[in-house]
Amino acid sequence: MPQDRKLAIREELVEAQRDLLETLDRIGPEDWLRTSPNEGWTVRDLLTHLTTSETGFVPSLRRMAAGQGGVPPDFDPNRWNASQLRRRADPDPVQLRSELEASHAEMLVLLESIDDAALDQTGHLSTGVDGSTEDNFHVVADHKRIHTGDIRAALL
Repeated sequence: MPQDRKLAIREELVEAQRDLLETLDRIGPEDWLRTSPNEGWTVRDLLTHLTTSETGFVPSLRRMAAGQGGVPPDFDPNRWNASQLRRRADPDPVQLRSELEASHAEMLVLLESIDDAALDQTGHLSTGVDGSTEDNFHVVADHKRIHTGDIRAALL
């Protein structure tokens, strides 16, 4: 049964990633500065956000799976997002995509390495609620789907 559970999570993560990458493949050089419906972020801002978030999700998932909780209770996603965009001003989209793909691969390796008990470990999620490691994997996929939609909307 744990393999079925992990397989379902893996499929969700892979599908969300595939949709994002297919959307990124449609972006031309002139599209990176298009404004999205999400807080006025540009397409480049969204890719920066997705990359830094994915990179941040991996250690958070690792801590949760090990029973060490999730993000700190006072985690403020808006503050974190703003700081990441400031620190990564004018990034190279090719580099961002490479980092995003590497973090995604690392997340899948992590998923394969944990057991059912690790999926049930709980902690505080970046969404502001407590949940399990499994819930956090779903947050990752949902987050990616939402921002893929934002990028698509910006390209219309």
